[in-house]
Amino acid sequence: MRRAAALSCLLTSRPSLITFDCTGTLFQPSAPVGALYKRAVVAEGWKVGLAAAAIAEALDEEMLCNAFASAYAAADAARPCFGAGMCTSEEWWRPVVHSTIINAAHGSASEVQPLIAGAFDTLFRETFVSQSGWALCPHAREALEAITEWRRQDSEPDVMLGVISNWDDRLPLLLRRLGIAHHFDMIVTSHELGIEKPSAGIFDRARALAGVATGARCVHVGDSFKRDVVGAATAGKGWEAVHVCSEEERARVSPELLMTAEHLHFESLATLPEWLGASAGAGRN
Repeated sequence: MRRAAALSCLLTSRPSLITFDCTGTLFQPSAPVGALYKRAVVAEGWKVGLAAAAIAEALDEEMLCNAFASAYAAADAARPCFGAGMCTSEEWWRPVVHSTIINAAHGSASEVQPLIAGAFDTLFRETFVSQSGWALCPHAREALEAITEWRRQDSEPDVMLGVISNWDDRLPLLLRRLGIAHHFDMIVTSHELGIEKPSAGIFDRARALAGVATGARCVHVGDSFKRDVVGAATAGKGWEAVHVCSEEERARVSPELLMTAEHLHFESLATLPEWLGASAGAGRN
């Protein structure tokens, strides 16, 4: 709905808080989820023997992707926010992994069953909390470094930087392993609060944790229009939304939905520091 020129007037003052979504904004899967699941099952198969490995190799990655989507949706409906207040994230994810693999295996479900426990440990404790399963989005590291340097221009920086993400309690570990955790003053997850985007409550909590006054200028950056843009735009006075996605991805958002929330659109994070005045050598606004 709005591009940089339309909201350039907002640059007359620094934001008190800048928050980022994670998945799809700061990092993305290193491979399709079906490929990552299959890799874990195949590794377990080779521990057992050639026959088990052959059965695991026969798993179809697309079927694993589809089975994962169904299992995830069912678990989210039954126990939202990765089981916040009801179970640990590990207890939440275990049946998701089990259902994904079993439902994708079909006729070989009984042969694959003994491999699931080991595959789950790999996926939960290694793949999805490391660079094995995730890669930084283009320009994410450079944008964060530019913004961090911009904040350092004052002896007492007045801009807080944080994360607001529909994620579980492993997110801080993943951000450390991706080498970007040190940029953030706080990490707010849906599992921690039992609230998820686009609820205004999670944005309110982030502002409170940052010690930012109600109504102060806050900017949230994310790739999901429904969760990030609509969430920030309706979170209350002071919040602004920046939608970061390619033109192709943006074209998938209906024109009617685009008109529902005031926002800015950038095709990549590379534009964000420049808009903030945080590009190399930029001074304070």
